[in-house]
Amino acid sequence: MLVGFLFSYLLYGRKSFIFFAEEKKSLRYILATLRFLAVSLIAFLLLSPLIKTTQTEEQKPTIVLLQDNSASLKNVFKQSNLKQYQEKLNALTTQLGKKYNVITHQFGGNLSTNKTLDFTQQSTDIDNAIKQTFLKYDHLNIGAIILASDGIYNVGNNPVYNPFVTKTPIYTIALGDTTIKKDALIRNLLYPNIVYLTDNFNLQVDVDAHLLNGKNTILEVIDSNGKIVFNKSISIHQDDFSTSAQIVLQADKPGILKYHVRLKMIDGETISENNIQTAYIEVIDGRQKILLLYGSPHPDVKAFKYAIESNKNYQIEVESADNFNKKLDKYDMIILHLSSSLDANLIQEISQSKLPILYILSAQANINTFNNLQNLLKISGSSLNGNDVFPIPQSNFSKFVLDEQSTNILKQLPPILTPYGKYSVNPNADILFRQQLGKVPTNNPLILFADENNKKTGIFAGEGWWRWRLNEFMQFKNTDATDILINKSIQFLTVKTDKRKFKISTSKQIYGTNEPIVLEAQLYNESFVLINEPEVNLELKNGKNAYRFVFDKTLNAYILNTGILPAGDYTANAQTNYKGQQFKASTKFSVQPINIEVQNLQANWSILRTLAQQSGGKTYTVQNLESIADAIQKDENIQSILFENTKTQPLIDWKILFGIILLLLSAEWIIRKYNGIA
Repeated sequence: MLVGFLFSYLLYGRKSFIFFAEEKKSLRYILATLRFLAVSLIAFLLLSPLIKTTQTEEQKPTIVLLQDNSASLKNVFKQSNLKQYQEKLNALTTQLGKKYNVITHQFGGNLSTNKTLDFTQQSTDIDNAIKQTFLKYDHLNIGAIILASDGIYNVGNNPVYNPFVTKTPIYTIALGDTTIKKDALIRNLLYPNIVYLTDNFNLQVDVDAHLLNGKNTILEVIDSNGKIVFNKSISIHQDDFSTSAQIVLQADKPGILKYHVRLKMIDGETISENNIQTAYIEVIDGRQKILLLYGSPHPDVKAFKYAIESNKNYQIEVESADNFNKKLDKYDMIILHLSSSLDANLIQEISQSKLPILYILSAQANINTFNNLQNLLKISGSSLNGNDVFPIPQSNFSKFVLDEQSTNILKQLPPILTPYGKYSVNPNADILFRQQLGKVPTNNPLILFADENNKKTGIFAGEGWWRWRLNEFMQFKNTDATDILINKSIQFLTVKTDKRKFKISTSKQIYGTNEPIVLEAQLYNESFVLINEPEVNLELKNGKNAYRFVFDKTLNAYILNTGILPAGDYTANAQTNYKGQQFKASTKFSVQPINIEVQNLQANWSILRTLAQQSGGKTYTVQNLESIADAIQKDENIQSILFENTKTQPLIDWKILFGIILLLLSAEWIIRKYNGIA
């Protein structure tokens, strides 16, 4: 204010400075006031004043309603009963919504946001539903959980041991029927997923019966042509009866074999859905025999052995090179782990063989022997002086598709020890990974492949692959990415050259109705280089039903996740156009129905009572579920949380103050000009 007064006084304090005509006191006072206010405000802002604001926010308690939508409840609710139940549930959520934040989810195998109860979920995981609730809404003030279920779980852990149970009260609504009904059922059907042509395989059928003492039934196995290939009479001699049957069948043709296992209905049975189950078995016409030769023991040998054994399409034999005396022509592929000097005769036999071969280098490898065995990669240097390197994926790799998730995982794994030296690569080589030394990318290959003169060759130029499997399991509780890399490498090397320019495939032949189906497509140009320029369309056919999709593009190929499909046998027909030429490809797969929901239909209310008791809640039935609102409102621990937010803002950021200063100075200037004051 002193600065503003000083400026005003110097300009307008004495009339001789400004006024030479008749003195105009009012005009002088107005101008002095405008200048005083403008300068004072500017000087005030130069002191950097701040505005501190404190706001108090209320976070209401969140009530999460988890509604079981699994198929085990389908027979419990008739149309009228379901309508009455939903009306009661809506009334409960409306009443709670007046005071709390209410979130509703359905669950089966996972949480769902569906609003309509149709009881179509084919599995029940109560433990996972509770866990997902806390993981998803942990940032909110969860006051209580309302769990409406029959207490039957057939996937996951027992929910009473869930560590989240004690964090908030769980009010359970007991649904279903706890009474034991007259029923004969197939409790369990065990069978191998993959068998080999002409092999015998077992079906184990576990049969239970309740309250049917003195009755008889017949167990039948029916093949895909409708022919009964096995039948057995079962006499039930107890009210609580169990038995098992071992059925031996033969895989007589390649492809997918489908067997219906059926119990004939007995008079008085109340449930028919659990009297039949289906076995889907993939029959493979022979598996590839792989020979893994090593010079000296090494953990990488075990890593490759375990990874390859996880794929039932391969049969692997691990032999020491020093003791090997068998013929190579009995194998489909050789994996050579170079960890010491090899016998000259064996080297000559391997080099002359037309079998596909995968080389794995170690720190003890003889580089000269390695260079003499193949023409794909030459190294001038020594394996004793190695570099720790990380993989750099190459987008132009065309031999197979490594999914993005696996690639990202592999980049997070420990470094690989590679030989030090100068690398010379064959121009026909296709490089999957190059080496990254620290943070510096190099042109040296880490993993590469070639198909030359009808002989396929692959090289893993380093050691430490066992660390990948170990570290991946430690981080992700599985070794999927490392195993996929090794098995896709083996698959490329063992599969006969496919000269088709367009092809599609699935990761397996049999899926469950709770699994998403993923298809991959590959398109090659005239130079047989992988491309993904044109759009690829897909039609899935299941009988009279047809589904149409468009593939998504990856780095240089195509991928499609169709989601979950109904049970049945599917034919996938893909087509695309490239440079005026039409390409078509097809594959087949089956979706197997998951029937675990019909195996046990007797409600388990004891689990619901235990959950409520452990968490501090209470169990209710459909008849009195409206009382839950009163119980929650009376719980003194379910309260709103108050948050104080303090915000500080400089006044100089206020644009309105700039406008006021501009307005004051503009008004002063206009008045002076209007009155002819210089």
